[in-house]
Amino acid sequence: MNRKAISGFLSLNDDQKIKAEECVLLLDRNPDRIIIKRKVFSGKKHNTSCFEVLFAYNGRLYFRKNENNKIEVLVIGTKNSQAKDMEFLHSL
Repeated sequence: MNRKAISGFLSLNDDQKIKAEECVLLLDRNPDRIIIKRKVFSGKKHNTSCFEVLFAYNGRLYFRKNENNKIEVLVIGTKNSQAKDMEFLHSL
């Protein structure tokens, strides 16, 4: 889990935290069952792709699979923080 994801998680309200925890647990235990909203191209020159998952109506979780096929949670946020979150993803 990325440091940005942890700080985003801490800024959520209690209901959103529970839903975010459910998403992270599902990604850890059964990633094939997660519903992906869209694919986001991130990184310099957009050579890295990550995926967006929605939770708790306006919550957003971005993750990617690393070279070992392990899931890395990059950002947890809301619709209000989405612009900053996209900037972070593009800077990876």
